[in-house]
Amino acid sequence: MAERTSEELLIAVGRGDEGAFEELVRRYQLQLINFFFPLVWDRHTAEDLAQEVFVRLYTSAAGYQPTAPFTSYLFRIARNCWIDQHRQTKSRRLERSIEAADEATGASLGDVLSMLIEQPEETARKEEFVKGLVGAIDNLPTEHKVVFILSQVEGLRYKQIGDILEIPEGTVKSRMHAALKKIREDLQSQARKSKNP
Repeated sequence: MAERTSEELLIAVGRGDEGAFEELVRRYQLQLINFFFPLVWDRHTAEDLAQEVFVRLYTSAAGYQPTAPFTSYLFRIARNCWIDQHRQTKSRRLERSIEAADEATGASLGDVLSMLIEQPEETARKEEFVKGLVGAIDNLPTEHKVVFILSQVEGLRYKQIGDILEIPEGTVKSRMHAALKKIREDLQSQARKSKNP
């Protein structure tokens, strides 16, 4: 089972192979939770959204045509699930905390992102930096946030992100550049405020 590609597994699911579906869940459940968590900042909501992706994956398996990489197909479903959830809850602000981020991602979110963005010298403690980073990500416009998470958390290439979001690769690059610039500015602003309260 492990040597079969994800595309082959989903085709098998469409033919009624429950074991193939279990293998897809095993391969992608944590990846989906880590995708959703920085979008909703709530572990249980991220888990629920991941489950919804698998429900949609299962129900659409019979009609699946492997015309794009499986992960593009999977994250397109994930994006649509998040958009549906976001529309339902946009008026309700979710509580966030560093503890929740640690619980959901094993603190890997801050570790990964802090390597990608130059940490301001004024930010003395890592915990404060991660807290500021969480806030900076949360303040990104939705279209920039999704590109940032797919690139920096999920490690997808710009072309694949463009396929998932159905936008040109150049637009992905532009949104990523804008996201990094905004995060950097937010972190530097926070560092100045903490230095000069």
